[in-house]
Amino acid sequence: MTEPKKKSRKGLRAVAVVGVLGIAGFVLLQTTASGSPNASPTPKPSATTPSTTPKPQPPDATQPTTPGESKDEKTIDRLPYPGDPEAEAAYVADEDRRLVEVRTVDSLARWSKTSLNSPYRIATGSAYTLVLTPRREVYTIKDLLGLAPQTFIRQPDGGYLLSEHVVIQNGATLNLASSGGLTLRLASDDKGFVSIVNYGGVLNVQGVNGRPVRISSWNRDTDGPDTLTNDGRAYIRSLGGQVRFRYAELSDLGFWSGRTGGLSLTGTDRPNSGSLDKLGETMRVGKRAAKERQAEKDAGKGKTTSTTDGLNGAGKNSLSQVLPAGKLPLPEVDIADPEYSYVSALIQNTTIKRNAFGLFAASANGLDIRDSHFDDSLVDGIVMHRYVTNAVIDSSTADGNAGDGFVLSRATTGIVLSEIEASRNHRNGLTMSGLPLADGPSATGSSLGSYGNNTVSNSKLIDNARYGVEVIGGTNIGVNANDLQGNDMGVVVRGGAEDVSVVGNRVTEPIRQGIAIRDGVTKSVVTGNIISGGNTSVYLRDSAATVQRNTMSDADSHAISLVGSVSQTKVTENTISGRGPSAIDTKRAADVNMHRWKNDEDNWHDTTPFVVTLKRFLQPLTAMWIFLAALLIFTAARGSRRIRQVVHPYADKRPVTDGRTLPAGTVPVAGDNNNHLGAR
Repeated sequence: MTEPKKKSRKGLRAVAVVGVLGIAGFVLLQTTASGSPNASPTPKPSATTPSTTPKPQPPDATQPTTPGESKDEKTIDRLPYPGDPEAEAAYVADEDRRLVEVRTVDSLARWSKTSLNSPYRIATGSAYTLVLTPRREVYTIKDLLGLAPQTFIRQPDGGYLLSEHVVIQNGATLNLASSGGLTLRLASDDKGFVSIVNYGGVLNVQGVNGRPVRISSWNRDTDGPDTLTNDGRAYIRSLGGQVRFRYAELSDLGFWSGRTGGLSLTGTDRPNSGSLDKLGETMRVGKRAAKERQAEKDAGKGKTTSTTDGLNGAGKNSLSQVLPAGKLPLPEVDIADPEYSYVSALIQNTTIKRNAFGLFAASANGLDIRDSHFDDSLVDGIVMHRYVTNAVIDSSTADGNAGDGFVLSRATTGIVLSEIEASRNHRNGLTMSGLPLADGPSATGSSLGSYGNNTVSNSKLIDNARYGVEVIGGTNIGVNANDLQGNDMGVVVRGGAEDVSVVGNRVTEPIRQGIAIRDGVTKSVVTGNIISGGNTSVYLRDSAATVQRNTMSDADSHAISLVGSVSQTKVTENTISGRGPSAIDTKRAADVNMHRWKNDEDNWHDTTPFVVTLKRFLQPLTAMWIFLAALLIFTAARGSRRIRQVVHPYADKRPVTDGRTLPAGTVPVAGDNNNHLGAR
């Protein structure tokens, strides 16, 4: 075998060895690259094999794909409630029954035309309740000293101790004010606790700058605030009516429920007394009712008594008249939708500390909260629970609460939060929920519609344990021009929210994600935000949003991550810098459409490990084409190295000499046919 053929076979063997080694290396990478971002989770143990290790969860879109990226299901709940839930729930029920009893006495007096024009007292359980009846003049501290000389006592330091419940009826006004400051202590210890309940009237708590009205619970045994809630605790509540707090300090009030949580503003869950009067007036029977109404009109008495008329005129109720036996006459009913009583309040320059709830509001219309502080609550700072509309919270803070700083619960709408500050809360700085009250037929027949039209702007949400702002469902929500620093995540929008604008916010050093849009969010905009730090600047999953003109820097995994169904999402005109596996991660996106996307990624430094890059590159088909290309290149190179010489076809017939004379002294070699004959 000639030498060129031997070299050619050696080259082919070398190429084959290189190809086999390449494929083997690729297979090895596929099976051993457990440290790569896309490594598969640990296989589940066999169903027949007992195992003491926890069963792994199936992979999902929230599993980390880069080192340091955590699952978004991370749970951070509020601090444990320090009281006795079972006992405190019983105390809440007792309070409900007591207020029903007070209300029942008032209603019976009205319908029986019993005159209760003067304040009176009811024995309710183990305590008394002082009822302030309607009158033109306001009730003052001086009036309380006269009405309750044994239960409203001035103390040596100038403060006052209240040791019985007080109820303010519709048409009455209680004024707790003093130009020199006022200290009011509500008895609250193992002997019982008291409350101030405004039942449709007016409660006015008015201090002055530097000399506020101070109201707190008071333990008569320890001569200090009541810090335990397991046996109930004093509270202030308004059911309908109006409340005004200016330059006040409330502390250590409330327990367990929102309505007994400290300062509670709740509308009634039934028609107010005026509507009840109208209801009774319209429930007349048959022709007798028509005759009576006509007679009243003729006599000029057609108007029913309103709630401001007090107890003097309850209106005639012919339903109480005796009816004959036999077939009942069909009642003639003309009932408009009953008017529900909403509470309205002004809270200004007020500080509330260590309550169960800082402020709890439900069925409220026209709340105005300014320059106030709601700190260190056992549950949440401010809670707008149900049917709160047209509320403004401005220049107020919620700091160090065991749950959220501010909560806008379901069925709240038209809430404007401006220049608020929520910091160091154990859950979210602000939670806004616009979810429907029901998802189908329900006991209360609630609407299936979403709520919204709420905004937070020019606010600070700093160092909260969970999210700075969380939006759950709803429509037409604004999160604009806020400063979010050091939260676990800056802004999270989820739960099928629609038409959410996250615009002009500054998100600094989140622990995980700066802005997260996930789980069915539609028609939303993320634009003009400045996001620095964290694992991922913008995370978007199974949602549709426009991510445009944002500045993202210093993320250590991705600037933008797209996961799941995001075909309607547009990511463009963003300025991206930082370092990590990729600037825009689309590997987990099912149907991403990157047409016409244009982002500035020049300052992004790719830190993908070589083994990961090699794994991405060495796909099976890619490896095969590389092998074929290498073989083709090698063959071409071998062919180019063999230089082909042009040889005359009869070169072997050529004479030894070309006819020239042999040099002198040359002796021809014997046996050579081409030698010249003869001898020298």
